[in-house]
Amino acid sequence: MAEHPILGHGCVIDRPGYNARYLPRYGRQRWLLCKTAFSVVVERAAKFALRHGCKLKVFVERSDRKTDRRVAQYYEDLRASGMPFDTRTSDRYAPLDAATLAGTLYEFRTKKKTSPIMQLADLYLWPICMGGYDAANRTFVRLRQDRRLIDNVLDPGDLTALGIKYSCWELAAKRTTNNS
Repeated sequence: MAEHPILGHGCVIDRPGYNARYLPRYGRQRWLLCKTAFSVVVERAAKFALRHGCKLKVFVERSDRKTDRRVAQYYEDLRASGMPFDTRTSDRYAPLDAATLAGTLYEFRTKKKTSPIMQLADLYLWPICMGGYDAANRTFVRLRQDRRLIDNVLDPGDLTALGIKYSCWELAAKRTTNNS
């Protein structure tokens, strides 16, 4: 993994924490986790691409037709309307506007699981997810040591708006503390 010029990025949402935070407020009308995660990670990757004068191609592992259409719609919605979150609560993340996203998001495609890029993405995904629950996870530590995570190349002040996002983590932190 360290041989490839790749930076791992992600938005990892703790499902129990998400449900605890949003179920009382929105009930069954709350979003699917994939909409939140997709929007956050694509927008943050777009910000990084902009800083480097690049456009962003978004490749997603192929799923069933319904899910593929849903995720493609998330992409189109970002290009057309910008971030879907309440601007009052997301200001600290410096969200990009629709025009900037439309100009930066260059391409969207699904790829088969057998695609080498999707296999590499899978190798990054698990340790990034596990890193939220256990920062000492061996693979996560190795990716950090090899400077293969986006957080390794950002200034500390940029982590909130551009870094790996661990969302709704309050309950996971309590579970970890209680198990210690």
